[in-house]
Amino acid sequence: MAQAQRKHIPNEIRRALFDATDRRCTICRRPLDIEGGTHHIGEMGHIAPHSPDGPRREAVRPAEVDGLSNLMLLCPSCHRTIDKEPGLWPDDHLRAIKAEHEGWVVVERARPEPDKPLDEKPMGLGEIVEIGDVAYRIAGNPQEERSTDGRAIRSRAFALTPDGHHLWIRRIATRWPDSEALDLRVALAAEADLLAEALPGLPPPVAASMTAETATLVTAIPSFTTLAQFYGGRGRESEAVRVLAAGIAGLCEGLASLHARGLAHGSLDSDSIMTDRGGALFLRDVGDAFLHPVEPAEDVRRLAELIHVTVTGRPPVPLVSAAVLNPAVPERFAQALDRALVPDPAGRGDIVELSAGLRM
Repeated sequence: MAQAQRKHIPNEIRRALFDATDRRCTICRRPLDIEGGTHHIGEMGHIAPHSPDGPRREAVRPAEVDGLSNLMLLCPSCHRTIDKEPGLWPDDHLRAIKAEHEGWVVVERARPEPDKPLDEKPMGLGEIVEIGDVAYRIAGNPQEERSTDGRAIRSRAFALTPDGHHLWIRRIATRWPDSEALDLRVALAAEADLLAEALPGLPPPVAASMTAETATLVTAIPSFTTLAQFYGGRGRESEAVRVLAAGIAGLCEGLASLHARGLAHGSLDSDSIMTDRGGALFLRDVGDAFLHPVEPAEDVRRLAELIHVTVTGRPPVPLVSAAVLNPAVPERFAQALDRALVPDPAGRGDIVELSAGLRM
């Protein structure tokens, strides 16, 4: 790793790195400015080594080895730690840490949140989530999962704005950015970045924040009603089939936005698809698009499977049309499902074709 005093690193690169990291250590996030003084303790370290025989020498060295993308701003302790045991800090892990920290600096600047002291254990959502000067009230029981080593909690819950609008909140709480928690934080940061583009059919972001111990994303949803709750076993009725056909477009538009970026939801189920009072369907979030990538064709198959179960009351059976299992299902609708359910992903068509085939 290069020392902070390396003169061949241009001043503009130094300034850009300090700015991108908010003048904090990229790993432990401690402030690097000396309190009350005019100096700092920051050191610039290389991810791929500056010299061929340096730490992580097996990493591919970029043409601009002293470029911003290959540098991390570190405190002296973290700098020595990753260079003394480079096998424990491979280049891909360091690049993920860099991307996560610098990405959330951008989010934090957009909506700053006061620093809060670390608790002994990572905490879940509680009854109120505060971001900036806004308090969001949790509705119902949060879904909470601990990481393998117990040092991180992934929480998800419905919530309400102060004026009663419906929200979906995700939070990653951790005391230390181990690899599992890091992956979750990086995925949440990537989702926040994607949703900020306001792509068709994807839920609009409401708030996001990052502190050393938490990463939080709040998005708007049409209601707290899921696909499973809306149909509640009534999907075989002819009116329900018509409502489903009329309401599928927005959901497919959201999936098409993901697929156009080479992403896929990857975890569609009857609880991750929301509906408004009129039956229009929407994505609750982007699922596992940034955690467990799958091909878009898997979304096509899974959505067709969910619709088939909704309108027939049973899982798909090879060579048995939904129109046979439920006479209220039009033949064109059933044929669109049959195509999307074929074993060969190449033969399923895309999500736009499935949406068009389901129209009545």
